[in-house]
Amino acid sequence: MNLALLGNTIRRKRIALGLTQQLLADMAGLSRQSLNGIEHGHVNVTLETLGRLLDVLGLTLDIHDVSATVQDRARGLWMAAKGASVSYGNDLQPDELERALATGDVPPQYRPQLAQILDEAPLQLVTRMVAEVAARQRRSPRDIWKKLRALARAIPATRGGLWA
Repeated sequence: MNLALLGNTIRRKRIALGLTQQLLADMAGLSRQSLNGIEHGHVNVTLETLGRLLDVLGLTLDIHDVSATVQDRARGLWMAAKGASVSYGNDLQPDELERALATGDVPPQYRPQLAQILDEAPLQLVTRMVAEVAARQRRSPRDIWKKLRALARAIPATRGGLWA
């Protein structure tokens, strides 16, 4: 969950409703300083407090499986490939990324892009990417994760020991 995004949504709704921070804080039973921190993504908020705040604003917090729709799944590879290619001369194409994750082999010219994905891409994106490859290849996600970890060791990409 992105606290800054959540806080920004709360702030925009508060402003759209014409509420001051103090009034909304009073309505939700928290301090103005806490609300300010929540709106700026600096305060970890409990679900109970968040629930009160969202109720006052008429907002809900829904849980969705991002891999539930084909359209969402199909964007993981594309987003990872495009994000990794920004700083490099060779553009990593989604099908090449899929092939690397499915086989455990990556051409040398794409090693920097794959290292960037494994070391720096948001973990939610890496998870979506693995789910997409597994679905397209009709294989288990566990198998793709094994290939990913093997690639990480070969490149090397560590992400603080996560891929060990």
